[in-house]
Amino acid sequence: MKQSRLPAQFLCLLLGLTPLGFVQAQGGDFPGVEKAMPPQSFEQAGLNKLTPEERAQLDDFIRRYVATSNEKAATVAIDKAVKENKVKVNVPEIIQSNIVGTFSGYNGRSRFTLENGQVWAQSQQVSRAYPRIESPPVLITKGQIGYRMFIAGGGNIRVSKIR
Repeated sequence: MKQSRLPAQFLCLLLGLTPLGFVQAQGGDFPGVEKAMPPQSFEQAGLNKLTPEERAQLDDFIRRYVATSNEKAATVAIDKAVKENKVKVNVPEIIQSNIVGTFSGYNGRSRFTLENGQVWAQSQQVSRAYPRIESPPVLITKGQIGYRMFIAGGGNIRVSKIR
């Protein structure tokens, strides 16, 4: 049985909003504290007293801090937008299993017991005969209208979950 749902955090991943993505995007733009600050501010902060190794450590810290802060802010913003229904995340649900026993078609009222323990019922009133297939693999996808079962060697049909 394979059932996959993509959580909202995967949306961040797909958008490149990962710590590594931020470090590369923003850290690559960060020239270092010495170049980022005006010389007078750099000296007033006492940063000119740091060794090159210490400045490098400070620069790395700033890059990581910015990356983490941006990732948290992006995650919070996405979660808030989804919660307020400003953004709808249509995450496809995919279930992969096999029909238990022999499949030879459907009759408008067929029920399908899967190896993963789920039972699905045909939700459209059509009949179709197929050559007998022993335990064919199925793929069930969730769409805007409902679920559709694709049966290897047996076409596809709209279904609804019984259990």
